[in-house]
Amino acid sequence: MKQYQWFPGHMAKALKEIDERIKVIDVVLVLLDARAPYSSLNPKLQGIIQHKPTIYILTKRDLADQKITNQWLNYFKKEESKAIAIDVNHDNLNVIDKEAEVIMAPKFAREKAKGIKPRAIRYLVVGIPNVGKSTLINRLAKRKATVTANRPGVTKAQQYIKVNERMELLDTPGVLWPNFDDNTIGTKLAMIGTIKQDILPQEDLALQILNLLTTNYPLSLQSYYEIIETPVLDEKQAYNMLNEIGLKRGFLLKGNNVDITRSITTLIKDFQSGKVAKVSLEIPGNDTWQTVGTKTL
Repeated sequence: MKQYQWFPGHMAKALKEIDERIKVIDVVLVLLDARAPYSSLNPKLQGIIQHKPTIYILTKRDLADQKITNQWLNYFKKEESKAIAIDVNHDNLNVIDKEAEVIMAPKFAREKAKGIKPRAIRYLVVGIPNVGKSTLINRLAKRKATVTANRPGVTKAQQYIKVNERMELLDTPGVLWPNFDDNTIGTKLAMIGTIKQDILPQEDLALQILNLLTTNYPLSLQSYYEIIETPVLDEKQAYNMLNEIGLKRGFLLKGNNVDITRSITTLIKDFQSGKVAKVSLEIPGNDTWQTVGTKTL
C-alpha cells in the first residue's frame, strides 16, 4: 500500500502562522474526532502548542461508540489533561468557557493584583480538516462567522472572531501533517472523512469499512442493510456483501447486474454519517494507542 501524502500549501502556511501567533494565545482548543482521537491528533501542532494550556475536545461524539469515548475521557484524565466530548451541533457549549475560566483564574488574579483590567480570553482553535472547528465557532459566536461544510479543506485562512466580552477565537484551517508514515492512520482518517476521497481508492476504503463493521459491529451492519450473515473473511466475501447491499437497495444496471460502485459510495456515506453504527476506530492503551481489532482481508 502506498504512503498517503496530502499537504496543500495553505496548510504549511497555517502551521507557520500558528507558530508566530501562539505567544498571544491563552488557551488552545484542540479538536479531535471522537471516533479516532489518536489519529486525529496532529503531531506538528502538538509541537507548537505544547507549553500552552490546552483543552482537548472530542467532537462528533454522536457518531462514536460511547463506551470507547468514555475510555478516552478517562485516559486524558489520567494524563492530567482536560478533555470533553461533545456533539458540536446540539450540545451546550458553555462547558468550554467554564473550563477555560478555571485554567485562566490564577493568571487573571495576578493581573488584577497588578491593576490590569480583565480582558477576553484568547483561544486558538486547531484540528485536522472536517473535525468541526467552523461549526463550533459559529455556535459559540451565535452567528455564521465562518464557512462550514461536511468535507475537508473548507477554511483556508486564519481569522479572529470576537464571541463576547469574555471570549475571542482565532480560527485556523484544518491542518494535516506532510505524510503518514503509518498507513493505518491514513486509512482511519479516510474512513472518518478527513482526507479527500481521491487520496484513497474508494474500493479499498469500502473494504476497510466492512472489515471494521463485521468485526466489531456485525449486528448493526446486519440490521441496517437487512443482511442475514456478515462473514467477511477475504476480499471475495467483501465484494459479495457489497453485491448484497446493492440488491437490497435496488442498485441495478442493465441485465439486473448490481452497480457495485453505487454500493461502495452508499456504504461509505452511511458509515461516515453514523447511520450504520456508532463506531470508534481506536481505543487507548496503558502506554500506547491501540487500533480497534479487525480481521485481515
